[in-house]
Amino acid sequence: MITTVILLLTIAFIGASLMLFYYSVNFSAQTRIDEAKAFYLAEAGISYAIFQMRTQAQSLGYGEEALGPMILGSGSYTVEIDYAQSIITSIGEVNGVQKKLQLQFKTL
Repeated sequence: MITTVILLLTIAFIGASLMLFYYSVNFSAQTRIDEAKAFYLAEAGISYAIFQMRTQAQSLGYGEEALGPMILGSGSYTVEIDYAQSIITSIGEVNGVQKKLQLQFKTL
């Protein structure tokens, strides 16, 4: 009887450990997916800023300009254009995960 109880407790402990491992791996995978989505949203923000600069070439300002936040799919991106330093900064965010990209450009 004692052997059976010890055996059942051992099996329950192994099962609980496997469940904890499964949830940990699942959470880690979801975080990696959110990081990839945030990166691509930040890239979309850079592309949008370049599009805006090309289509509004006559009204290029000086100083800083902020675009966004723009919602796209399950996340959003925010873009800042710093004309003084010629830098575009884009931040993509999905489920609290953020990725930041910067692009330095040349003005003609």
